[in-house]
Amino acid sequence: MNAALGLCNVEAGSSSEYLDRLMRRNCFAALWPLFAKATRPAKELTESYSALVHLRPFIRAGEPCRVVHVGDGAHARTAAMFSLKTKTHNISVDPELNLGLVDGWCEQFGIRRMERRKARIQDVAAELNALPDMRTLVTFVHAHVGVERVLSELHWDVAFTLACCVPGKQLSRTNVEREGEDPNVLSSGRRYQVLVNPARSA
Repeated sequence: MNAALGLCNVEAGSSSEYLDRLMRRNCFAALWPLFAKATRPAKELTESYSALVHLRPFIRAGEPCRVVHVGDGAHARTAAMFSLKTKTHNISVDPELNLGLVDGWCEQFGIRRMERRKARIQDVAAELNALPDMRTLVTFVHAHVGVERVLSELHWDVAFTLACCVPGKQLSRTNVEREGEDPNVLSSGRRYQVLVNPARSA
């Protein structure tokens, strides 16, 4: 299983805590069909789980909450994790989204709180902003986009970004509430930020 998870190349200084937690959860069997398709599934699992860990304090019990997953990849992995692990309503956005595969996965596991948009975020921003107003979180786990530019086009309360792909774009210079290195992410890019929109109550 270690080889299947891509653990042969665990980055120096990192911890397997997130992976250990996930593998003990009932949701792991449902997540595995999506993450197993990755070249390094352990890396992908821990990156998505990092978003969940750092945004969970901003998900309020009993309050409607929407999470927009920007650049979520062909397999909508971060949206899938949030759909299984929280009661939030999730929207996965990516121009490469494999709708057939993800629709089939949602049907197989009875996922009801996960919408899909096969599009660039800038092409659906107006549509998302027109949805009923509620607390809105945004994830940028695998997004190859400029975080500050995208957030300037969205209605949002709190965002999470992880510099695992394009640090120059994925890290923000504004609205940073918390940042640091997440040693539980099995990737060379482990710097994360939690951003809070000052125009909306966090």
